[in-house]
This record gives sequence, structure tokens and C-alpha cells, in this order.
Amino acid sequence: AGIFCAHFGVTKNGNALSDPHHELAGKNILYVAQPAGETDRNILEESKRILFELREKRPRPHRDDKILTDWNGLMISSLAYGARILGEARYLAAARKATDFILSKMKTKDGRLLHRYRDGEAVIPGFLEDYAFFIHGLVDLYEATFDAKYLEAATFFTKEMTRLFWDASGGGFFLTGHDGERLISESKELYDGAIPSGNSVAALSLLRVGRLTQNQEFETQAHTAMGTFSAQLVQLPSGYSQMLAALDFAIGPTREIVIEGNLNAPETRKLLEVVNSKFLPNSVILHRPAEGKTKVSVCNNYVCGLPVFEAEALRAILE
Repeated sequence: AGIFCAHFGVTKNGNALSDPHHELAGKNILYVAQPAGETDRNILEESKRILFELREKRPRPHRDDKILTDWNGLMISSLAYGARILGEARYLAAARKATDFILSKMKTKDGRLLHRYRDGEAVIPGFLEDYAFFIHGLVDLYEATFDAKYLEAATFFTKEMTRLFWDASGGGFFLTGHDGERLISESKELYDGAIPSGNSVAALSLLRVGRLTQNQEFETQAHTAMGTFSAQLVQLPSGYSQMLAALDFAIGPTREIVIEGNLNAPETRKLLEVVNSKFLPNSVILHRPAEGKTKVSVCNNYVCGLPVFEAEALRAILE
């Protein structure tokens, strides 16, 4: 007990220094106060086992085990981007698995995204955030894998997002779809807090998918959405950071990086490593099958420079 208390900072009168709710008076919060010596490790492991058995007799905290499309979309984006930059296969596998789960389990037969899955049941028609965030994740996953099915899915859901949520008269996207229950007041979320707003991510997704597929209608719609909320952006820019990221992409300059080559070839991997080593927020990356020697074309707003074949030449252009 003495070794355990010294290691985890347990004191006779309690170690809680601050207790605004007056619940921890005289109690201890375990933390590693001292490193464990080699001879103490077995004692500590046995002590933790004894405490765990006692804790198992207490009611467990409730676990929220529902699966949400929108939050998964954000996580897929992070995992795919992390996999591309860090070369971490586990991240990519997790992003693929989550995406394929949503595509197979969380949409209706006609392709309508659903919001929640739990205990084998997918329910609630998806909201704007479900579409915008999932599209965002699909684009990042495409750029990490160059698997065309993810870009095709992103394009499909972008069209559906417009059909279901776009305000044709006032601009911007409603929170709920036109196919849902008619509400007294239809709201449009814009504030980018701990989680970005659906309108902000939708605008950026429109720009990215539009640039990848050369769909000018998507880009025009993104500009309209940003114009709809321009007064709020001017009044309180710090409240709309994600929309400002979309605006930065819209203003440019932007780059379309087109890689042609066998993805398994060493020369292609070298060129991809150069691209992935740079922070290029206002860029999209597209892969095309090889029609000859592996090459990369860097384009600015659809105007492409001469292709390059060597890593150092590409690095010079990107810098």
C-alpha cells in the first residue's frame, strides 16, 4: 500500500487541490506522482488488479454506443488525411472500414443518408451535417487511396445535398431536408464552434468536389453560399473559421495536382511523397492511369503547366 500510495500521489488528507463542487474533500485522485522502480512494478500491477476487482462491483458509466454519420465523416477525414501525410496504414484501414460501413448500412435503397445506427437499426433521415461532413471525409479518403468509388460517392452525395437542403430563394443550406417534416421555421447553421457548421463544410466540399470533377455548378453554388453569409463573416470573422477556410479556397490561388502513373510503381510513390510532404490546403489531388511515363501536372485554376517527371522538379514547383 505504501508503494502504491507513493506512486499514485495518495495522501492522508486527500490530494485534490481544487474542488469547486465540494465533492472531493479529503479524497484522492490517482495520478503518477513518482516513477515506478523495477522492483515495484509487480506490486503495482497486483494493486491495480485488486482495485479493478473492487471497482467492477460499482455501476459502470453509461456508454453512448450509437454511430453517427456526421461525426464519422469528420473522423474519416482526419484518419484519411493522417494516413496520407504520415503513411500510417492503420489510419487508412480504419477510414476505409468506417466509410464502407456507412455506405452499406447507413443509407436507404434510394441512397438517402441516415443519421444514426445502433443495434442493427439505421434511422432518422440525415441532416445537412451528415452529408457535408461525410462528403468531406470521402474526398480526403479519395486523395489518400485514389479509389474512384469514393470520389463517385462524394459526387453523388454532393448532388443529393443540393437537392435536399439548398435554399433556392435565399441561398445557403437548411439544416433539415426538404423531404422531412415541415417546420414552422427552417434554420441554417453557420457558427463554427467545437464542431464546424454544415454550411461551412458544405461550401468547402462543393469547391473540392467541383474542382476534382470539373463541375462548375458546384463551385458557383459554393460562391453563392458564401455570399449569402457574407454579412456575418464581416461582422464576426472569428466565429466562422471553417467558412473562412472555404473562402480562402474560393479566392485562391488553388492547385489541381494531377498524377499519372501506376500507383504501385516506385517512381509514382516518390512523386506522391513530395506532394504529401507539403501543406497544401488549397489543393486537390487527382489520379489518372498511366498513358506512358509517370508524371505530375500542377494546374492553377484549370490552367496546367508542363508535366514533370522527377521528384526534385515537382518539389521546386510546389515550393
